[in-house]
Amino acid sequence: MTRQKSTHELVKDIQQAGGCSHPIRLRGEFVNQATGEVNERPLLVACKDRRAVLCPSCSYLYKADAWIVVSTGLIGGKGVPTSISAHPRLFLTLTAPSFGPVHARRADGSCQPGRLRYCGHGRSLVCSRRHDDADPAIGSPLCDVCYHYGDAVLWNAESSRLWNRTFEQIRRRLAIALGVSYEELAQQVRLNYLKVAEFQRRGLAHFHVVLRADGPGAPFSPPPPDLTAQRLAGIIESVVKDFSITGPRGTVSWGQQFHLADASTLSRDDLRIAAYLAKYATKSADGSMDFAQRFRSRSEILNINAPAHLRQLALTAWDLAQDPSLVHLNTRGHAHAFGFRGQLITKSRHYSTRFQDLRAARAAHMKAPHSDDPVAGSFSYDGQGYDDPRAATIAEFLHQLTLEARRDAKGDGANAQGSPS
Repeated sequence: MTRQKSTHELVKDIQQAGGCSHPIRLRGEFVNQATGEVNERPLLVACKDRRAVLCPSCSYLYKADAWIVVSTGLIGGKGVPTSISAHPRLFLTLTAPSFGPVHARRADGSCQPGRLRYCGHGRSLVCSRRHDDADPAIGSPLCDVCYHYGDAVLWNAESSRLWNRTFEQIRRRLAIALGVSYEELAQQVRLNYLKVAEFQRRGLAHFHVVLRADGPGAPFSPPPPDLTAQRLAGIIESVVKDFSITGPRGTVSWGQQFHLADASTLSRDDLRIAAYLAKYATKSADGSMDFAQRFRSRSEILNINAPAHLRQLALTAWDLAQDPSLVHLNTRGHAHAFGFRGQLITKSRHYSTRFQDLRAARAAHMKAPHSDDPVAGSFSYDGQGYDDPRAATIAEFLHQLTLEARRDAKGDGANAQGSPS
């Protein structure tokens, strides 16, 4: 019979795992530096999952790293010179097209007002309700029979490729504007970007992009003086409005909702942009546990307690895999993301610092002297999670206490400086 661990032992395990809720259990050999004795013992390693619904502690670190990655590309730091804040910088949002009228919450609080009209199935396409922001009906179709679920899932599946081709086309148009060939563009200017994917309430991905113009040669050098943010914005807008790619079942293009702002003039709003983008790095498709992990069966999708519209998107993604012409999209493996196959955060090489550099620096900083050295190559996977189920609850409780203490300390600091309480 396994002995129940004391609270002190549980906290010690949690500290070893860095506060992780579901750490990876490893087993391997350690060498005592003083005696040379080799002993085998377990080791708990943080899961490093970015999703807050799965691991609050690891996702908190990931969100902090995401903030640094975004902000250093806007204002410098972590090896990026502060001079890049003078480069042309744009903040753009790209959305998906419509696949059928859905319930919405407009600026005035209305949904879909207008004269009474019906679809071909006899359902009203007018909604006079004023939805609360938490209403699960927002984003769901006014007629689920009319709604093009297959096209919506395929748009998600192809959206990352659409962005890659769009970015390529922007560079081609820029080369023409500068009077050089596409191959010669890198000798004039380099475009660097960071892209974050966010799921709208209707279950479709849209992208927030920070794009910066740099000069040729060394990373972060200044671009040509005649390349202004306004000139670059005009090129991007002309591409987004007209560009499309060919998908398995027709063209794939951007939606009509398109936002473009000159981030070069936002001053301190640079940090707000970083915070705005970083918060999406830790979300699942809808922010819930239901779509946080891959589904193992179709029945699993049917049994989740989720809005009918999102459940239907997941089912459609699962079923589309039966079409031989769509196998390469692996929509079944990404049914939990409604067919979306891309990474939530992607960036060009020289946009800013890298996640791996931040993790390496943190690991070096936190490395403490110890009496045992791990024997390389001796460790093997022993499972996931604590051997005492109480530890996960305690880990999340301690993480919450830490966040509250930090907020209180920040508030005390603000009050000490005369800020309103």
